[in-house]
Amino acid sequence: MAKKKLLIVGITMNCAGTEKSFLSFADSIDYDAYEVDLLLAKKEGLFLDLLPPQIRVIEMEAYGDLFTLTGRSAAAVIRDNFCKKNPLVYLELLPYVIKTVLCPKKKSFTAMRLWVHMMQKMKALPGVYDAAVAYWGDKTMFYMIDKVQAAKKIAWLHFDYAFPPRDDALYEPYFQQCDAVVTVSDSIDQSLKKKLPLVADRCVMMENIQNPRLIRSLAEQGDTFQDDFVGTRILTIGRISEQKGYDFAIEALSRLKKEGYAVRWYILGGGEESDIAALQQLAAAKGVSDCLVLLGVTQNPYGYLKDCDIYAQPSRHEGKPISVEEAKILGKTILVSSYLSASEQLEQGALGMICEIGAEGTYKGLKKLLDHPERCAQYQTALGQRDFGNEQEMQKFYDLLY
Repeated sequence: MAKKKLLIVGITMNCAGTEKSFLSFADSIDYDAYEVDLLLAKKEGLFLDLLPPQIRVIEMEAYGDLFTLTGRSAAAVIRDNFCKKNPLVYLELLPYVIKTVLCPKKKSFTAMRLWVHMMQKMKALPGVYDAAVAYWGDKTMFYMIDKVQAAKKIAWLHFDYAFPPRDDALYEPYFQQCDAVVTVSDSIDQSLKKKLPLVADRCVMMENIQNPRLIRSLAEQGDTFQDDFVGTRILTIGRISEQKGYDFAIEALSRLKKEGYAVRWYILGGGEESDIAALQQLAAAKGVSDCLVLLGVTQNPYGYLKDCDIYAQPSRHEGKPISVEEAKILGKTILVSSYLSASEQLEQGALGMICEIGAEGTYKGLKKLLDHPERCAQYQTALGQRDFGNEQEMQKFYDLLY
C-alpha cells in the first residue's frame, strides 16, 4: 500500500513549547505508513537536529519572515519584504493604520487581519497532500487553508482561544474550513466550543504526546547548573515575555529574600533584547539581581529540569504548557498559576500547587512550599505513582486522516 503524504506546517524549530511538543509527536509517527514533509517558515532552530531522519524539512520559498515577526519588528518586515518592492503597498496598509488609531483597544485584532492580508501575497505551496496539519497554531492555520492543497486539513490549538480575546469574525470561517481542530486539553476544548459553537463538531481533544523514556534519557545527558549556590533552585522554562509572569517572579523573590530565604530563580528561554533588558532592570530595582539567573536557550533543558528543586510557571495565561508536563515526568515539585488548564494538569492540586495569578499568589505559593517540605514530598510521591506515557493518543490523530 502506498504511503499517505502528510504535510506539517510549522514556523521554526526553536527551543519552545510547541517545538518540544512536536518532537514527541514526530517521534511517534508511523513512518511505514506516512511520508512526512515539515514546512518551516525558517529552516532554523536548536531543535532542528533532533527531528527524526524520516522527516523531509522544507522551507517557505519567500516571506517566511512574516511568521517570525513581533510587534516591534512588524513595520520593518513589511517595509523590507513588500513596500520596497512595490510602494503601492503603503496604500493597502492605510486602512489598517487608520483602524488601529480609531480603535486602539482592538489593535491585536487589526494586526492579525493585516497579517492575513499580507500572507495572501505568498505563493501557494506546490504539490498535493493527503493531509495537512497546522501544528504551530493560528498563523499556520491561516496559511494551510489559503495556500496548501490537501484532502484533509487539521488545525492544532495549543492555547486558550478565549484569552487573550481573538477576532471571532476572522477565526471562525478558517476553523470551519478545517476538517478537524485538535485541542490539547479538556479545558481548551471547552473554551473553544463555548466561544465558537459552530466549530464544536470539528473539535477533537488530543493530549500532547509525552515520551517519558525520551525525556528521562535526555535529562541524563543535558547541561545543568554550574554555580555553587546552596539553597532552593527555582526553574522556569519559557520565552521572556509579559505572558510568562516573570515580573511576578521578581516581586516574589524580593519578598522572600527580605525574609531570609535562600532562593535563586533560573529562567531558560530567549526573548527580545528589550524584554530581557527590562527584566534585568526590574530585578536590579527590586534588589534581586543576584537571585535571578538568565540561562538563555539550550537544545536540551532537561538536565536543569532534573536538578532544580521547584519548577514554577507564574504565567498570566497559558494553554497547556509542555514544560509542566515534563516536570511531572521528572517528579519535580511544581508551582503553577491558575491558568486555564492548571487544575486539569495538576489533578486539582494533587500533583502540585496552584496559586493565584499575580505577584502575591506567586509569593504565597512559594512560601508554602519552602515552609512545608512535607507537602513537596507528598507531591513527589503522587507523581511517582503516575505513568505519563500517552503514545496511544496518536490513534486519535490517525483516525482523523480517514
